[in-house]
Amino acid sequence: MSRTTFDARLKERALLGELARLGSPVDLSVLDQDTENEKVEIEQVGGILESQLVELRDGRAAYMASIAVTNHTSRAIGLVDVELRAPWDDPLFQWITPVDIAWHSPRKQRSLYRVHKFSSDDGLELPCDQVINHDLLERKNLPGTRRLEGWLLGVGGRMPVGLRHGQMLELQLTIVAADRAEYSAPITLWTDRLSAARKKLEPRPRIFAELVEEEAADAGDANGIAPPPASPPPDVVQNLGSVGTA
Repeated sequence: MSRTTFDARLKERALLGELARLGSPVDLSVLDQDTENEKVEIEQVGGILESQLVELRDGRAAYMASIAVTNHTSRAIGLVDVELRAPWDDPLFQWITPVDIAWHSPRKQRSLYRVHKFSSDDGLELPCDQVINHDLLERKNLPGTRRLEGWLLGVGGRMPVGLRHGQMLELQLTIVAADRAEYSAPITLWTDRLSAARKKLEPRPRIFAELVEEEAADAGDANGIAPPPASPPPDVVQNLGSVGTA
């Protein structure tokens, strides 16, 4: 919603209120409808498959929502909570907080950079300047007439068994202000199940798997596991299109 639209709706409410005071039969419930959500607008941004619910290697679910939050009022709004309400109960859900990662440059100089990371073995991380968790959950403040845009990241327990790979899932994102006003909007996430991705990569013929095992044993590697690749430098951003693949 643009500022012009917001001002126009305020004038419309003022007109309806004046008509009611003059005795005209108007529906006053219209005055309160969506009033709070027009002060703070929550909208989903990016492509239809950009926001995802990703199954991590450790079995947990990563919530990745690309959103924009706009305070259309001129005053800052203090926040007390941000809730993401799924169709199922997830008592293990929590918002992601940033961590410091040590990185050694080619000159062997040690430096730290901050990222939002889901787990230690997935390599799924985003730099802090692309995430708005700290604005909504740490600073707990929405500056007046300002738009915040970026990733809102959380992690929870296991996905429900019946949730299919590729399924579009609607959740409710609610921001609770210090005055207990609630601002809500639906958020749609694309489901990326790790189990489905693994099945696509498994070699079907058993004879092929046996040949791979024999070659690995001959090479002195009984497990057939190659050394892990070196960690990328901090300025390399992982391609989100590959999230959730084994």
